[in-house]
Amino acid sequence: MRHTFRYAVDREVEPGEVVELGDEDTHHLTRVVRRGAGDACEVIDAAGRIWPAVVEDAGPPARVRLAPAPRAGAPPVPVDLFVGVADQGRLDTVVEKATELGVARLTFFASDRARRKADAGAFDGRRERWGRLTEAAARQSGRGSRPQLAGLVPFSTVIDEISTRDAFLLDAAGEHGLGDTLRRRDPPSAAIVVGPEAGLTRDEVAQLCAAGAEPCSLAGATLRTETAAIAAAAIAADHYGAG
Repeated sequence: MRHTFRYAVDREVEPGEVVELGDEDTHHLTRVVRRGAGDACEVIDAAGRIWPAVVEDAGPPARVRLAPAPRAGAPPVPVDLFVGVADQGRLDTVVEKATELGVARLTFFASDRARRKADAGAFDGRRERWGRLTEAAARQSGRGSRPQLAGLVPFSTVIDEISTRDAFLLDAAGEHGLGDTLRRRDPPSAAIVVGPEAGLTRDEVAQLCAAGAEPCSLAGATLRTETAAIAAAAIAADHYGAG
């Protein structure tokens, strides 16, 4: 059975429409994976819908005709993931894996113990790369949806945003694990906070708890920021997918 390759377009499309692929996607379709007229592929549009398609013309540019309706895809996981600043390469990993797991929203925040003193402008500039990472991850995983990516925010913004949510703080001192807590409380959506590698200060933890965040342990160990974020996203995806 041949693998079906997916390509993303930056607009919403119509049923049965003939879509023209960009130069890179045309090259990949015709030169790398050697697909031609009559072969199947899929198109992910700006609304996150996944459309079965058939190559009409290899081009260049390649043109593909969409099916009369999109196929059902996995819905976004109703989780806002707040992650403390780490090295850019590690944050790239979080962006990629959060997309694969279906996280609805991803926000990076600054805190007192963050080893990397990040600049908000630099984070805004990083969005283009993260956009490419989410597109590639969505194509690979077969998820149409991609997380909403927020730029770098101050810790006070995290407090404000979780104060009206079912919120959970990853903390080795938590009495219960994240998975057990989600099953017990079964919230319609969740905000999950992951601190930087050096951890949050006692005052920051106290502020999060006062805002309603419940401390939850994870794996019985102290994990790197990106590992904790990905593990938390996977646990949440499993919980909401099973629900």
